[in-house]
Amino acid sequence: MLQTSKLFFITALTVVTVSLPLWAQDSEDSDSSEDSEPISSKEIQKNAPKPEPQKKEAAPRDVRRFHEVLDELLAEFGYDVKMGQIKGLSNLAIRKVRVSQAIPKTYEDYVENLLTERIRDNSSIRLITCVPCKSRSSSVVDGKLMISSPTTNLAKLETAAAQLGIENFMDAVLVYHTSHMVLAINVFNAKTKETTWVRTYNSETIKSRYQKLAVDYSQVEKSRPGEDYVPEYRIMIGLGGAGIPNVGGSKDDSSMLAIAMRATEKFNNRKNEFGLGLTFFKTTNSLLNTYPTEGGSEEETSTIPDVEEKSTTPTPKAFQHAIMLHAMYQHMFLGKLESYNELRHGIHFGLGAMLATGYLAPTVRVGWDIFTGRRFTTTLEGDYVMASRILINGKTVKTKGGGGGELIFSFNY
Repeated sequence: MLQTSKLFFITALTVVTVSLPLWAQDSEDSDSSEDSEPISSKEIQKNAPKPEPQKKEAAPRDVRRFHEVLDELLAEFGYDVKMGQIKGLSNLAIRKVRVSQAIPKTYEDYVENLLTERIRDNSSIRLITCVPCKSRSSSVVDGKLMISSPTTNLAKLETAAAQLGIENFMDAVLVYHTSHMVLAINVFNAKTKETTWVRTYNSETIKSRYQKLAVDYSQVEKSRPGEDYVPEYRIMIGLGGAGIPNVGGSKDDSSMLAIAMRATEKFNNRKNEFGLGLTFFKTTNSLLNTYPTEGGSEEETSTIPDVEEKSTTPTPKAFQHAIMLHAMYQHMFLGKLESYNELRHGIHFGLGAMLATGYLAPTVRVGWDIFTGRRFTTTLEGDYVMASRILINGKTVKTKGGGGGELIFSFNY
């Protein structure tokens, strides 16, 4: 018993001895920290842990919403309908619309209405609402309850088509992925079940397709609610030659250099434009100087005295520069959409006036535009300057009118 108590005492003493340096170390550390020199703020900032860089959130413009992508898919579908991809169909009925599991089932009716809207806006195809296509009927066959509908029973589908006079049906599938969306359209004949037209639209390849077609995407992109109307303008700056009646001088004074500017706003699906046209004229005589010569003989002087002719009617002097301003209306001969790969034509009419120093005359203009590509235009115009009156030395002098023309090469903005 005595040995056991001794052993217990020795063990407890060892634990105290081993633990004692730890307490002493704590106290020494605290004492040394009190006696140590103060640490500067620079060392604290240097040894402080650096904060992790915050991840920048994506800008709102980089995030494409579901309905924006869906509008783009429907815009491409509307473009194909407008270009006559499904032409020749007397009538059409949408049989069914399916959506992927990530999209609510209520969107099936919503997508059907959007497809109907695009077909009505871009074609003259008669749309028929197939009410029997959405109905279901039940029957007991061999003791089992069977539920069928025209979407699964071809006999009932033919019956519904015969009752309503439907010649073609359309099926649509909308698939949603985290990175893109796909819209698939299938049109088939109601009697023969032969596929008439099929097309798949992928949101990743829409705009690249329009770039290959050289078609401005804004022509098929539908404006969204809340967006303000954005007008489309055409600004043209060109250079060319003109032959315009002058108030005086010789025929050479009617030959002019023309700098033309035109600014119009497009409407009626780019088929009509209205705006202003401004043309600056400079006579070629005022631009040309006497060409220098080399050598030659002296000029012979005439001995015949000059005969001065006196006239009671003052003669107007030819102007050197003038401005023609017109209010212009233009009609474009476009197809269903304006494609920059095609040669486009347009005709324009203008009504305005011609102005020079002390001279003002009404003018009428008719012109023909040839658009090549997207940026360049060749314009051939015919102008008629009406008769006017000018004031010379306190007397009114009538000026003759006449016709003229212009050939202008322009750059389009």
